[in-house]
Amino acid sequence: MGVRIERLKEVIRETAAEVILNELNDPRIGFVTVTQVDLSPDLSHAVISVSIFGSEAQKRTTMRGLQTARGRVQSRIASRMQTRVTPHIVFELDESIEQAFRIQEKIREARASDPDGGKSPLPEDGAPSESPLS
Repeated sequence: MGVRIERLKEVIRETAAEVILNELNDPRIGFVTVTQVDLSPDLSHAVISVSIFGSEAQKRTTMRGLQTARGRVQSRIASRMQTRVTPHIVFELDESIEQAFRIQEKIREARASDPDGGKSPLPEDGAPSESPLS
């Protein structure tokens, strides 16, 4: 992708995060982090990925609040982009952070169940020991 598209994606991400944090007073909207923006090459569509902290019910409620506020967010993005075309925005739930935490917990559990208690065969300094063949 071109540098221009990358810059516009960053403008959209920053603007959306700023509007969600500072301008939306909807009580349905909980703790939201804008994680990523996917922008079509013709600038007509933008998918704003958000991570939401909370239960499944809180996530659904927050997503409904974000969809309601979509017009306001899109308006702010339009004023900051300074392009002929303003992308139609859609919010999408990004669960990659939670998946990473779940995977990390599974690794921790697996290491704890190892016979050696999950201790690494590497020395404490993390450097591999010399091979007996050298």
